[in-house]
Amino acid sequence: MCIVFTPGCGPESDSLSTRSRDLGAGSGIRATVTADDWGTDWDPGRGSSDSTAGASTIWAVVLATFPSESGSRAAADNMMRQLQTLAPQLDELWVHSAGSGAMVVSGRYDSAENPDAQAALHRIKAVEIQGQPAFARAMLTRVRVRPVGLATHPLSLMSVRLRYPNLDPLYTLEVGIWGDFESGLLTLKQIHEKAETQTRELRNRGFEAYFYHDNDKRLSVVSVGVFDHTAIDARSGMYGPALQSLMDQFPAHLVNGETLLEPIDGRDVSRGTRVQRPMPVLIPKR
Repeated sequence: MCIVFTPGCGPESDSLSTRSRDLGAGSGIRATVTADDWGTDWDPGRGSSDSTAGASTIWAVVLATFPSESGSRAAADNMMRQLQTLAPQLDELWVHSAGSGAMVVSGRYDSAENPDAQAALHRIKAVEIQGQPAFARAMLTRVRVRPVGLATHPLSLMSVRLRYPNLDPLYTLEVGIWGDFESGLLTLKQIHEKAETQTRELRNRGFEAYFYHDNDKRLSVVSVGVFDHTAIDARSGMYGPALQSLMDQFPAHLVNGETLLEPIDGRDVSRGTRVQRPMPVLIPKR
């Protein structure tokens, strides 16, 4: 059985990777932020799904907010997908959900004074879409998030960062993804369990497999292998022999255990579909 992906619907696999897709324009989103929306010290503890044991405080640049109402998370996800096409230079986007709603943010910083945070804020405010400033009112906001990845687990992808803290970039091959996709069929615990089971099964077959839990997106990714910068030629984009050999052993990218199909040409669906292949993705830094 296969899953057919068509633009604008279907499961997303951006927990680790960003796969380019054709997106519809005009979602009615509000791409500005004011102090009345979240405020510079916004704390989602009031009914937030992130106010759980082990949550930590970080700073991020807020690009847009969506009030707490039905579909706020879906609207935020839709905006992020559009921005991946319209403003590909925004490469650290993620969606944060809380009891107060959802927001599209960029980056994760330890303080508002962090030079990287200030540089990111300046860069985002300068982004133009169709000749107009898109995020002139972006601001740095403090949020509380759940820990991602269970770095202490030996099969967690984040454990790789603990072993190689000074290697950048680091790649892995994303071969599967598990999620509920707003169907109500899988709990977060079940998503975790299925990804961890698939990881162990791949380990039993001799592959260096890992799982990665992104609780904000309610997704778990399964990947194989760890590669440094030599795996992808910076000039040609060609894959090195070790990475290519591994890719040859995984002919299909799986979503909830089933083959994912994608359009051959997103602009002309009449051309049919093809199997989406696993792709190397960057290992998150945190």
